[in-house]
Amino acid sequence: MRIVSSARARHCPRAAACGDVRSTRSALMGRLVFHDCDEFAESMVGIVGRFVPTARAASDWWIEATRVNSTTLTHSQIGGAATFAGDGGPEAITLGVPMTEPGASLIDGHELDQRSIIIMRTARPWTFTSRGVCRWVGITLPADHPAISVRTHEALASARNRDIRIRTEPAQTSRIRALVSRLCAADESLRRIDETASVAAEEQIISAAASALEQGLEIEDRHVGRPQFSRRRVIARALALIQANAGQPLFVQDLCRAAQVSERTLRNVFHEYFGVGPMRMVRVRQLHEIHAELLSAERAHDTVTRIASRFGVWDFSLFARNYRRLYGESPSETLNQPPQRRAAVPDGSWIRYASRIFVDDAVSLMQQDAETSACYP
Repeated sequence: MRIVSSARARHCPRAAACGDVRSTRSALMGRLVFHDCDEFAESMVGIVGRFVPTARAASDWWIEATRVNSTTLTHSQIGGAATFAGDGGPEAITLGVPMTEPGASLIDGHELDQRSIIIMRTARPWTFTSRGVCRWVGITLPADHPAISVRTHEALASARNRDIRIRTEPAQTSRIRALVSRLCAADESLRRIDETASVAAEEQIISAAASALEQGLEIEDRHVGRPQFSRRRVIARALALIQANAGQPLFVQDLCRAAQVSERTLRNVFHEYFGVGPMRMVRVRQLHEIHAELLSAERAHDTVTRIASRFGVWDFSLFARNYRRLYGESPSETLNQPPQRRAAVPDGSWIRYASRIFVDDAVSLMQQDAETSACYP
């Protein structure tokens, strides 16, 4: 398997056998248009197998792909009616989500819908049938990636999950579609951004994939609700990490590690108490930090892109929209204001007040024990 964003489409004499799939390279950055479907199949990431076209190609067969650290993202188009038989690639897990009408594709004879995701991994052969032109996005990550929990591996290996199809909430599949298609389209710009922004992009992708797997495989939360792990402690640890990392990039997986819970658990607890998920909280914090940095930056030496990248921004158009929504002006307008002292910027007092409310139970008990020992030596 190859990372196709750097591969070169090759001539194949069997083009006629594959419905005369054309052999041109698109002008779009990172897109390769293939001579035939065998060539297309050989360049797929995380999947091994072969296509047999069942009608003449109606459009191009192409793949856009980009690598974000250890994760490979693909956006591909199957150019006409065809059937495929294959397996997942070795030492990898690939999630596939249909971009076009899901009902136009069959997996092992079953129609898909807007909630469908397919999980491709080695030793799980499967068949695919396309009734016409269709597009897919895919996320391929190492099978031993730390974001894939032990419980997820156990669920994947269980007999009841032999089917490669899972169903999750439409919001999960929409999230994956939007992230992968944007990142593939922004392939060249990703190469030029700060390393922190690249890490942030991968974190969002891994978070989306892990959430979809947990929900689709019906993995139950084991932390929230049990006496040894209170909801207040989960929030206390997350808020403590946010407060301790002022001015530094912070990702949802960081909060999960600090709270020692899954993203699903963290999201449920945040929604229960605050009405929004941890991702929204992290994004607002990120915007606040960037706003403060823009107000104190040297206009002659700094740019919005450089500053935002340091805080993990990779999708600059989305960042600009969210920033304007929160502050009523563009980031460049903030940067062009007269320099102001950082002390003049609001300092996230909500976090300070909330941190007083949500105290880590374990720390609180230790403090109580210490006070008791002092009273009764």
